[in-house]
Amino acid sequence: MRQRLVGKAWGSGASGPCAMRATGVRYLPAIAVVAGMFAAPALTSGCAVSESDAHRWETTENGPEKLYAIVGHEKYSWPLREEAALSLIRMRPRNGKRIGLEYLIVGYDTPTGRVPGILAVQTEDARRRIVDGIAPKLVEQMQRPPPPKPVEGQVITPDPSIPFKDAAFALLSHEPPLASNEATKASLMGALTQWVQTDFEDRIDNSNQQFGVEQIMRFIGAPSVKTLPNSITETSPKVDRACALVADIADDETKKRASDALVAMNKHIASNDWLDKQRALVVEANGKAKIAATPQQVNDQLKQYQDQELEKVFTNMKRVGGRPTVDYCLAYAQNKANSEKSRTNALAALENRIDKNSPGDTTIIVDILTDDANPDPVRAVAMARLGELPKEMILPKLYALFDKKWKVRLDAARMVLRTITTKDLPDFLQHLPQNDKTKLALSEPIAYGSLIMQMDPQGGPKPRDVLAKYLQGPLGAQLTAAGSYYSSKKSDATGLAALEESKALVPKCDPADDCGWQCDVPKSPGSQEKETKTVTTVGEFVRWCIEPSLQ
Repeated sequence: MRQRLVGKAWGSGASGPCAMRATGVRYLPAIAVVAGMFAAPALTSGCAVSESDAHRWETTENGPEKLYAIVGHEKYSWPLREEAALSLIRMRPRNGKRIGLEYLIVGYDTPTGRVPGILAVQTEDARRRIVDGIAPKLVEQMQRPPPPKPVEGQVITPDPSIPFKDAAFALLSHEPPLASNEATKASLMGALTQWVQTDFEDRIDNSNQQFGVEQIMRFIGAPSVKTLPNSITETSPKVDRACALVADIADDETKKRASDALVAMNKHIASNDWLDKQRALVVEANGKAKIAATPQQVNDQLKQYQDQELEKVFTNMKRVGGRPTVDYCLAYAQNKANSEKSRTNALAALENRIDKNSPGDTTIIVDILTDDANPDPVRAVAMARLGELPKEMILPKLYALFDKKWKVRLDAARMVLRTITTKDLPDFLQHLPQNDKTKLALSEPIAYGSLIMQMDPQGGPKPRDVLAKYLQGPLGAQLTAAGSYYSSKKSDATGLAALEESKALVPKCDPADDCGWQCDVPKSPGSQEKETKTVTTVGEFVRWCIEPSLQ
């Protein structure tokens, strides 16, 4: 394979003493591409190359090749080679690409293969000399303040520090790193750490960068996000981005400050001061939209908007965690004055955050579960949080909920059955209602039976063998054993026959209890027409609800 190199004038004209001797096209073996580039300026005799040439070549068509050669050739002075490297860094993008950075560090593709950046093919000593020489200038440029934010209608001023930041990151992230001097690496890392945290909200989405802020932060690690808790405010448009980075790479101290910031933000949004401020804005917006809203309607608009804003903060609390958010979310979820939606969001933010070693955490969750005044959606999320704790801790608390409303018992029982093995089933069945004096919903025994039949014995007895013993047991266990046959094969359900004529009463429920002791039964054998019958006995439960479902 051969590499085609275009040799054009190195001076201001295309001919004369400073023109390349090999004018026109020069062919070299592909493996000699780099060497050929080094040699190109050396072909010129009686011609000195200066810093002004290097600066001028930043804008010429073949400037990158010429600068590449100067950086790599030992005939040139170290200051000139360093200046050529800086010229490649300063070079404006061409067709959207920073080709100067490619020629210096990253490498670039040609029709005959990939050419490495010139620094990558230098000797260790030469590379160190050049990198150590340009590093202070990179740091100096990175420390320049960002351009002022434009006012409305004003053209955005490009950030002049970006090329130098990109070069510094490329030197450090190259495999192997091109900055080998520990002092140089430390200075570049420190400048990068400062750069990504300065003007974070604008720089995080600046599309003119070769390497994005988030990529650099994840490369640097915890030190790069130390100041991000300062961006967790109501006025910041990048709260989500800041919280995601803190959650992923921050140290414990930074996470705590972020957690504190989220609590402060949530408290303000939940305050009357916030509502009063937003009220004026809502009224103004209604007026512009010609909406004649009553005071109550305005209140409803405000509460809905407040819940939406709080949900955003709770989502970030879930990301970041931290003791401040755990304490706040627990207290918020327990407070009945808060809306149902926000209370459930507060509990959702605690996913996998409840501390098993903190009795207070568990106590609040159980209090929410056992308080009948709490809405079912709030209790359902509280149940999910309880289920994340160790088995030995939650089983006693879950069984304590079995004497509450049947919907609470259903949720608790489902969690128990996902936690225990078939060896533990007798204990579970004994905790179910013993007779018709305790309210029980028709859906409960069917749900329990189905979950039990899906259990893996894990070396214990088979689910059916356990349940068979309870077909004549206490009411809750008996109904669960019968309910386990729901949608089973007829050939497997012979044990139901003994219950078909049972006169044992099932619990009576008030309409408000929504217990559902009714089943749709065919009007006659094989008929598609059905009638709804109210179940009063175990026998009727078997004949009307279970046997018609058999396959």
